[in-house]
Amino acid sequence: MDALPDDIENEAFSPRDRAALKLAEEMNVTNTHGYMSDELHTELSAHFTDAEVFELGMTMAVLCGMAKFLFCFDLVTREASCPVHRPA
Repeated sequence: MDALPDDIENEAFSPRDRAALKLAEEMNVTNTHGYMSDELHTELSAHFTDAEVFELGMTMAVLCGMAKFLFCFDLVTREASCPVHRPA
């Protein structure tokens, strides 16, 4: 199986996929300035109900929170490419 493309705008992703991926980028644990803009909400609303947008956000919050927990408690090995660095 081929790896997924890094570019959200890649045609391999449907518009619905792209909207969800954009929300994931905003909620990513390394994005300390994440924000649900009106434009992103409009894009999500074209593909998801309000309840689904809420559920996507909650799911991402749990996953990002779990990632933060793993890093804070030093329970994972950080790869060289990991954007979450251990303080010096």
